[in-house]
Amino acid sequence: MKIFKYWNITYYTQMAEGKNALKTLYKAISSYLIIAIIVIAIVAVAAVLLFYHPSKTTTTSPVSSSSIPSSTVPTTSTTSSGPVIVYVAGAYKAIFDYLAQQFKNQTGITVDVVPGGSFSLASQIAAGDKVSVFVPVAYIQAVELEGNRDPGWAIAFISDQMAIIYSNYTTQSPYWNELYSNYTMAMKTNESQYWYNFFYLLTTKFSLGISNPSSDPEGLYAYLILKMAGYLYANKSFDYFIKLVDQNPNLRNASTTADFVAPLKSGQLDFTFSYVSYAISQHLDYLKLPPWLSFGYYPNETKWYSFFFYKINVNGQTLKIYGNPVYLYITIPVNATNEQGAIEFVEFIVQHVQELSIFGVTPVTHPILFYQSKSYVPSQILNLLNEGVLQYGGNFSAV
Repeated sequence: MKIFKYWNITYYTQMAEGKNALKTLYKAISSYLIIAIIVIAIVAVAAVLLFYHPSKTTTTSPVSSSSIPSSTVPTTSTTSSGPVIVYVAGAYKAIFDYLAQQFKNQTGITVDVVPGGSFSLASQIAAGDKVSVFVPVAYIQAVELEGNRDPGWAIAFISDQMAIIYSNYTTQSPYWNELYSNYTMAMKTNESQYWYNFFYLLTTKFSLGISNPSSDPEGLYAYLILKMAGYLYANKSFDYFIKLVDQNPNLRNASTTADFVAPLKSGQLDFTFSYVSYAISQHLDYLKLPPWLSFGYYPNETKWYSFFFYKINVNGQTLKIYGNPVYLYITIPVNATNEQGAIEFVEFIVQHVQELSIFGVTPVTHPILFYQSKSYVPSQILNLLNEGVLQYGGNFSAV
């Protein structure tokens, strides 16, 4: 009986101990399970955060400073949205107002057109102005004047030519009939005496506006035309008609030719030098110049144009600029705002260039791409070259 009682007590004691052990084991398992669940939850949250917030640091292949000059190393856009800001040679504002509206209708992207003298605009870009697209006229030097924002490429997409611009008020001048008679005979016969008479009267008997050649290529072209006229019609005296202009008390200067439009239309100014397309867009009359004086795109005259030069001063630099045909270039400066929108705008212009003939310019059927290195050119623009939409014109030294 004692044995049974002892066994019974022992049995129940063991049972109690077993239950306590199970409870302990259960608590242990529960603790580990809770810890495991917490760990899994933390890992899951971290994975979600990583998925939705990827690292902003990307790795790119380094560019050798020996292969790309620091002034033309392409960089990414600092702004990927907003309007496309276009700095354009002032004489072509009307064309780009039209293009801006057409582009917005097609893409919904707003284009802000900022006009000015090509050389001045280049200086502003070099100084850090916010700009998406640069459209200088005539001289590739304007692209190079962008300094460390020079992209190293540009597209020539239309050609134009110089003319002598006037209004109906000019025809009321007492010297008009004499000037116009010599002009018509000069154009008809190309006799040197008629041309001499015409340029002599133009530079001495009329009020004449010439824009600053260091800021505006129209002024630069004006002086080149006068040098050519002196060489051809005044015993090869390059500066003959330039000296007459400088002595003319009615000579007016301005930073851009646009400043002469109002005086012309009001009769306060007789003549200025500008592009045919600008005269048309401003509803002004003009005297057309022969190919050897107009700087139009005449392949047989290109070498002749380059025989003449004029010195300008930009940002303390003295540049000797040689004559070449009037081209309108387009490019995208380094660190452009809304770079993607800028590329789309350039593509749009290249693909619609034929429409621009309504403005009196000559579209380049296959716009000419100039570049210092193919690596500088955006891939989208190179695609247009590969597809035959563009043609390669060489590096800038070929211009």
